[in-house]
Amino acid sequence: MNDLAYEYLNRDRLTHMDMLETLRRGMGRVLYADDGGVAVLNGDYTYMISTEDEQSLKKICAMIKRPELIAMHQLRFVPFLQELYSHKYKMECLQCAYLSAEKLDEKLPQGVELRMLTMAERDFVVEHYDHPADPPYIAERIEAGMIGAYCGGECAGFIGTHSEGTMGILEVLPEYRRRGIAYTLEAAMINRIVEKGCVPLAHIVTTNKASMLLQEKLGLSFSEKTLTWLYDE
Repeated sequence: MNDLAYEYLNRDRLTHMDMLETLRRGMGRVLYADDGGVAVLNGDYTYMISTEDEQSLKKICAMIKRPELIAMHQLRFVPFLQELYSHKYKMECLQCAYLSAEKLDEKLPQGVELRMLTMAERDFVVEHYDHPADPPYIAERIEAGMIGAYCGGECAGFIGTHSEGTMGILEVLPEYRRRGIAYTLEAAMINRIVEKGCVPLAHIVTTNKASMLLQEKLGLSFSEKTLTWLYDE
C-alpha cells in the first residue's frame, strides 16, 4: 500500500508535500491508497486526503467515522465532506515549501536575539498569538521547539510548528513590526528544519497576502492547487 501511496503523491510533490513529509518524518501512516487517491493519518486525529476519484473518496470516508481535522487536497470535494461530516469551519490554503538544502541568512536585526521558548512563555504566547490558542496545545508546541525573538530582554515575536508539521504560530507584536523580525524568525525555523534533513513547509490562507509575500521573500515554492482544512474548533 505504501508503494501505491508514494506513486500517487509523487505525481505532484508540491501539492502533497505535507503528506509526503508526514510519512518521511514518521509522524503518520498510510490509511488508504489506490491509483485514484491516498489518505494519510497524521498523529491521532489529522486526516490528509487527496483523490481525483469520487469512488476512492467514498472508500476513504467509509474508514473514517468523524475526523477532528481533515486536510482535503481537492477543492471540488470539500462540499461533499462538509455535508458528510458537518464541520463548522473551513480554511482554504496554498501549500508552500522550501525546497533547497541551503541554509538561509537569518538577517538578525540590530538589538534582536533569538532563543528557544520555555514553558515560562506559554501564557505569553496564548495571550499574543493572533488566533484562538489552547494552552495545552501551545505547551505541546513549545516542547516541540518554538523560537522567540527578544529585544531589550522583551519577547518581540515567536514562531513554531503545528502538530502536523507545518511552520506556523508566527506572531510579531505590533510595536516590533516592520523591522524584519518575521523574516528572521521564519528563516531560523527553516534552518532548524533543514538541519534535521526535512522539508520546511507551510499552509498559507489564500487571503493572507502579507504571509504570501514573506514566503516568496524566503524562497519558498507554492503549489498551484489549494488544500482545505475542515475543523470544528
